[in-house]
Amino acid sequence: MPNQQFKDAEGNNKLLVDMGDGTYAEQSVAAGVKNFSTKFRDTFESWPSAAWAEVKSPGDIVTVDGNAMGASYLVVSIDPLTAGTETYVDTVDSFKQPIEVAVGLHASQTAWGQDLSIEVLDRDFVQAAPDLEIASISQTTTTLTVDTVLPHNLAAGKRIGIRGCSNALVNYPSVVIASIISPTSFTVTGGPNSTLPSQTVTNPAGAKGFVYFRPALSSSRNGTSMHIENATATQGFFYARASAGDALPFASGSGNALNARQATTIGTTASVALAATMPYTYSWVPTNEYRLTLMADRLQWSDSLIDSLAASSNRVLRSQIVPNPDKNYFLRIKARTEPSTTIPVGQIVTAVKSASTTATVTMDRPHGLVTGDLVVGYGVRDVATTSFPALTTPASATVVDSLSFTVTWGSSGTATSYGGFISKVNAGCPQPGAVSQSIQSAVETTLADGQSQIVLAGSAAWTGVSIGDYVNVVGCRDIVNGATIGIDGAWKVANISTTNLTLVNIPGYSPTVADFALVNCGGGVIRRTDLRVSYVRLFDFERLRVELLPRPTGDAAAAVPVNMMAGVITSGTVAAAGTVAVDAAIGNPVTAGLRASNANITAMSAAGDSVGWLGTMIGAGVVKPYCLPEAQFDATLSLTTTTATAIAAAAGTGIKRHLVSMQAINTGASAVDLIILDGAIERWRLPLPPNAVVDIEFPVHIVVTANTALNANLSATGTVRANFQGYTAP
Repeated sequence: MPNQQFKDAEGNNKLLVDMGDGTYAEQSVAAGVKNFSTKFRDTFESWPSAAWAEVKSPGDIVTVDGNAMGASYLVVSIDPLTAGTETYVDTVDSFKQPIEVAVGLHASQTAWGQDLSIEVLDRDFVQAAPDLEIASISQTTTTLTVDTVLPHNLAAGKRIGIRGCSNALVNYPSVVIASIISPTSFTVTGGPNSTLPSQTVTNPAGAKGFVYFRPALSSSRNGTSMHIENATATQGFFYARASAGDALPFASGSGNALNARQATTIGTTASVALAATMPYTYSWVPTNEYRLTLMADRLQWSDSLIDSLAASSNRVLRSQIVPNPDKNYFLRIKARTEPSTTIPVGQIVTAVKSASTTATVTMDRPHGLVTGDLVVGYGVRDVATTSFPALTTPASATVVDSLSFTVTWGSSGTATSYGGFISKVNAGCPQPGAVSQSIQSAVETTLADGQSQIVLAGSAAWTGVSIGDYVNVVGCRDIVNGATIGIDGAWKVANISTTNLTLVNIPGYSPTVADFALVNCGGGVIRRTDLRVSYVRLFDFERLRVELLPRPTGDAAAAVPVNMMAGVITSGTVAAAGTVAVDAAIGNPVTAGLRASNANITAMSAAGDSVGWLGTMIGAGVVKPYCLPEAQFDATLSLTTTTATAIAAAAGTGIKRHLVSMQAINTGASAVDLIILDGAIERWRLPLPPNAVVDIEFPVHIVVTANTALNANLSATGTVRANFQGYTAP
């Protein structure tokens, strides 16, 4: 069973650890409480760490990695050969609410049946529920119906899985209860991966199997968590629990009812390489940061792009069920493989065909299959031919004996090949991380630093893995006699050069291999699911709570932010007023701006409308009688007759000509009157004796009717030269 925390009779926190040999040992768990005068920060430069307690299942890997451009990260790597495992690391210290946690989490891949999670928990754990024995199980189209031997005490929305049924079609790794039919019966229609596949399954005559429970919060009485547990890197699953009640899920989007998928869109968990792809360079960093704010009356999950100016995306807000604020909390980073996850049942020693599409497969150990089980197969050396291509579509097996079975595989032919592995498919769950190429040859050398290195030639250019990924070599066997060549186990990808895959050992985890020359062989490669954490930070912060009155209808449980950046009000109206009233002592001046223009603006539609102050293009304010330079006019006329001559033509709808000043000289022999006209209407007259010179400024400007020409003429024939200055305005 998974490792469990519990309290002993004296109330001390203890950990029950699976020792891997069928026995369990108790370990004390440190539970020092810190407040936020001491920050918690870790960038995982070394491991083990005194700041973390590690609980690891056999076959899983916990270590630090990264060697380029500051990319250092914790790796929790899931063993692809074992189901029903759980590995996690906990902060040794505990923290009081309010807590703000930021985690730079990312992963090599995500897969159905493998659960990666961030959990903030108290140390008060309840006993994990035992598996429920199934009395009958069947499926009609997309509805699975389960009857249990004893009352199940379950509710819609509970996270479960099915294991041990003799019909593997219903051994679902992770699903959610849809409805309760009776105290011993319930239905399932979907889970984290999707709705169930449409199929008809009758209650099997053999083993009915068991219902197992998938913990949302590691059996803690109080806490909140984010899970990544399907093949979609942009879907998260969020839960909250208070005082040992049911874990409340959060769901958003179409088809995500609480009794179905429980999925929420999140920023992608995909790892990104800081450096360009280079041999022996491991520079994985997260795409997103995931942040939790946990307070006494609410909790909120959000995420944001790493090193980006973009705003955060809020994903979950919970106020109805909030973890107890009086508890102490710690952070857990966990990787779990569900009991019914598809895994290899053994290595292929030989695969043989005789003028047929039917292959007889002999395994290295009892395969545990029954006739009718669906299997997939990878890594047989002749994958490049039509004899044994990667068997990616599940095929029905017919058992011959405990070590061999037959299956339809590839095209008809006669062939004998070696190496690779077979996986029994549970409920359509693919083998996580299976690589389609097969190993054709292997050579091992020891590098100058003592590190082991193997180079695997592939049947085609290697795909599905990247430099820095952890992988398992599975079923690598000599083509002479099918014997293992001793390199099966966990390795790290150091280089990929088309058909050559270079692997180096992971200290403390890879097999010990002596140097050997090139060996022709077959074999498979499985990409491990690596949960990577580049940093963890817990921040100081205080809760600022602002109440908006009047109460109670205007009572708000949180401060309301007002975004006035760039003058944008996102919601509602904000009014601004001066600091003092009219006829009172001046307050603090408010800086005011002008509307720059190089032409008259359109007149306001009505008297009393608000209008902005106009300025020149360099910010000089326009004050009557002056105007924009571009709105000025001047004209020079030679007047000789009584015919009207335009000083300035009509200016347009609503616009008038304003005459400010003029200069004139009568060069004729007789006196004459100079007349200013509003179109054809006389507005002003000045007698000019012979040789008279005048220079006049109009204190009250002569203004013509809107959209009417400003004209001039003489009262009789004569000779007058005149200059006119003015401006155009409404």
